[in-house]
Formats: sequence, C-alpha cells, structure tokens
Amino acid sequence: MPVFEEDGKSPGEAIPVEDPLKSRVLYGELEGGGNARYYSFEMEKGERILLGLIVPVKPGNRVFAPDLVLMGPGLADEGKVPKTLEIPEGNGVKMLPGKLPESATYEGFSPSAFYSLARLDLEAPESGTYYAAVASPARDVNYGIVLGYRESFSLKEWVLVPLGQIRTYRWEGQSLPFILAPLGLTLAAGVLAVLRKKEKGSMFTPAQWAGAFASLFFLGTGLSFLVQMLVSLNRSAYSPEVFITLFLGFSHLALGVAAMGLSLKGSGYGENGTKKRLYFFGLAFTGLLLWAGWLIGPLLAFEAGLLPWGRKKWS
Repeated sequence: MPVFEEDGKSPGEAIPVEDPLKSRVLYGELEGGGNARYYSFEMEKGERILLGLIVPVKPGNRVFAPDLVLMGPGLADEGKVPKTLEIPEGNGVKMLPGKLPESATYEGFSPSAFYSLARLDLEAPESGTYYAAVASPARDVNYGIVLGYRESFSLKEWVLVPLGQIRTYRWEGQSLPFILAPLGLTLAAGVLAVLRKKEKGSMFTPAQWAGAFASLFFLGTGLSFLVQMLVSLNRSAYSPEVFITLFLGFSHLALGVAAMGLSLKGSGYGENGTKKRLYFFGLAFTGLLLWAGWLIGPLLAFEAGLLPWGRKKWS
C-alpha cells in the first residue's frame, strides 16, 4: 500500500505509522546536506520488524544512495551513525548503509521498477516506540521506506490504489502528460470514432454514452499498464511478476471491449435493459476489484447500470 507523507524532520515530529505489521511503502522526498526523515511506530516484544529502503530508477541513483536507520529500545548499536542524526534517549541504533544492487527490481502490480538498497528483518527485542529514519548526507533524493509484511487492505485503500499508482509514477520522475498519455490517446480515438459517425452517436441514450466512456477508461488503463510494464522492464531485470501485469492489463482491455459491445448494442423502444444493467453493475464491480479505469471507469459503468436503456417513443 503506497503512503505519501510530509514533515517528520525530527524524532519529536516523526510521522506516526499505525499497524506497522501491515505491508506498505512510505514514499517521500528528502533534501541533501545531512537531513533525515523520521517515522515512528509501536512494537511489542517479539513482533517481527520488516524494514527496507528503495529508490526509483533514474539518472543519478547509480552514484548515490541514502541510508536507512532503525532506532529503538533494546537494539544493539551497529554501524557508524551520521553526526546529524537525532537519536531519542535510551534507544539503540542499527545503521544500514544504502547499497545499489547490480540491477533494479520489477514490481508487477503497479507496475514499476526500483532499486532495493537495504533490508532488515528481526524480532523486536523490547516493547516500545521504534523509529525508522532515512538519511541523505550528499544530495536530494526520492525514497521509499518499506515497512511491514502483512498484505491487507481496507476497502477504501483498495479503491484508492489507482490514485496511488499515479503518485508513484510521479515519484519515479515521470511527467504527468506521459503518465496520462495512453488514457488520453484512447479517449481521443473513441471521440473521433463517434464524430465520424455522427448519426449513430446522436441516437445514443445517456446510458450508452456512460457505458461507452466507461469502456474507453477501461481500455485506457489497460494500455497504460502495458506501457508502464515496458518502461519498467527497460529499467530492470526480467521477473515472473510480468505475468501479473499482463493479467491486469489484458483484464482491463477485456472489460473495455465488453463495455463497448454492450453500449453499441442499443435497446429498442419500450425495452428496460434489465440484463444490461446487471452486466454493467458487474463490470463496475470487477473494474474496482482490478483497479481498472482509474475509478472513473467503474463509476461510469455503475451509472450506465442505473440509467434507463429504452429510448422514449414519441407518438
């Protein structure tokens, strides 16, 4: 689960993390010159602390990597700690210098590529407050702190994952026009296709328009997944997680084709389109489940299921 937070410039202002056993990535930006960003979380003795540090793949990362620091009660001091790092009283410190691997890691659900610089997996020696910090002694850097191991989502978190994907691509250094280009091109092609057949478009009911645009959003995010897969594979080594991306991407495309087929098959006079409503409700639910359409697609599909499909018969 991607999380974007600011502040945390000292242990006293550390960004609190609830449920540190839950898997998430805490994304941020850090200025160089000895600065650090702090996160705090509560642990019980014996609970597993899984911690890691990642950075995006872009020019500059091959000559610089930030460091990861874990501070907490009962920890044995390990490594040379930067003089500028603030250590809460009574805490031990584990220093994990950031080291760039030979190749980047491919992640299939986003999809994205990143360098994994450091990883720590241990049991909490004592109960209490622990601090994770990322230190940047040399220059500005985008980073992600990986915390937790339990893969769980609330309904709200699951639904908002597509918005997190866009922010993750921005964190990688991609421009917003590039991120939105596949969807924009799909929408433009769909609108042009309708304009070329004005007569057919003028006969569309509001439900058909909603279904058609839901289709275009599904197709657009499917294309976006495949484009981001190619971008990420160009930056990283091959991984079997490519098949996760292919499944999601082609699932989006299949939803788009189904929605377009249902939309183009209009209802005659006096028909209420009950079956079609149910189909679109199913497409909306599946779109949310598979992160298709960047929320807009499922909402439009749900709207298509609510609107009447029969056209009014004029006497």
